[in-house]
Amino acid sequence: PSAIFPKLDCFQALGIKRYTLGPHGTGSGVNERHIFHLSIPVSDLAPAKRFYVEVLGARTGRENDEWLDILLWGHQITLQRRPEEVVPLERQGKRHFGVILPWVEWEHEVARIRALGVPFVSEPAVLLSGTSEEQAKFYLQDTSHNVIEVKAYRNLADTVRVGGK
Repeated sequence: PSAIFPKLDCFQALGIKRYTLGPHGTGSGVNERHIFHLSIPVSDLAPAKRFYVEVLGARTGRENDEWLDILLWGHQITLQRRPEEVVPLERQGKRHFGVILPWVEWEHEVARIRALGVPFVSEPAVLLSGTSEEQAKFYLQDTSHNVIEVKAYRNLADTVRVGGK
């Protein structure tokens, strides 16, 4: 089993090479696992950096006046200072990015974010309760209205269905 999903080796199930990575992007061994990279526009780097570090627990990587790399849940997000590309929340439609966490970690994140007083775009909710596809999710927005979905599956293998099965 993986360190992140101890009861199910989801990385193997999804065909992803594994490596040991601590919480929110700490650790070493990055040469053995694919790391997802996403680049998103933000209005201003300083408040975006505070949000990702203080609210989501990201670590910072390289940075300059125009962009900042953050390491979040083992992946790299580049925050690009491009205020002209920032879209108001009401015009974003379904655009978002996110992470799937183990159930217990998802519950911990809900409690931690509530304690910080950060508003949810969509309150934490459990869907399909009692089924093999039971899932929990919430949505946040960063300081530039980029939407982040944080979810958990009670039974990852049944819900993800690798190969469409």
